[in-house]
Amino acid sequence: MEKIEVLNIELDNYTKEELLIELLESVKNNRKRFLVTANPEIIMMARQNPEFAGAIQSADYVVPDGIGLIIGSRIIGHPLKERIPGVELVEELLKISDENNLAVYFYGAKPEVLKRLLDSVNKKYPGIRVAGSSDGYTSSPEAVAKQIESKSPDIVFVAMGAPKQEEWIYRHFKNYSKGIFVGVGGSFDVLSGTVKRAPVIWRKLNLEWLYRLLRQPSRWRRMMLLPTYLLAVIRDSLKRKPPNE
Repeated sequence: MEKIEVLNIELDNYTKEELLIELLESVKNNRKRFLVTANPEIIMMARQNPEFAGAIQSADYVVPDGIGLIIGSRIIGHPLKERIPGVELVEELLKISDENNLAVYFYGAKPEVLKRLLDSVNKKYPGIRVAGSSDGYTSSPEAVAKQIESKSPDIVFVAMGAPKQEEWIYRHFKNYSKGIFVGVGGSFDVLSGTVKRAPVIWRKLNLEWLYRLLRQPSRWRRMMLLPTYLLAVIRDSLKRKPPNE
């Protein structure tokens, strides 16, 4: 699969459907895979933190979650096929797990959010075998890692936010023989109904980020990374151009 490099991070140029086909094939063949759903914030973190960059670059798949990565790929002249929102990816993987009776482990979020999520999953996806769960507050990361190793689930969702979730997966990934491991950020909040996702029209207009900002004004500091990121992409694009252009 073609890879598009944006600020030294290689992004896999999949459609959501293509990615899901590959992931299901990996599960059926008991392979293990590390998947990162990247956005401009993650890319900028990686630029500032070499250890985190190493974790990202070790992943089997790095796919564009944020619209900023789609814009960035167009600026450098190598457009990505489509944005793959993390919460939609989780929903699709839950459907696949339900249809194929897969074992899934849920790690992260607040205790009450995780409980609401599990209640929803048990009702909506009865075919899923819940291999285990742990919130992101009451259990030690090492204890969770050992529990997952003993359960050997097909899919592990880690919802602790970047960079914690990617660093946790990177640190323990070598101990597992199988499974899809994916950092899913705030997806548990959305899928549990704790946080409302942007209406469809906002998503179609690629303004989901603005909707979240309006709903949670405290996110403004994080949003300020976007212009910094775009400026860095433009500068990098200009450096790549031959002198005669």
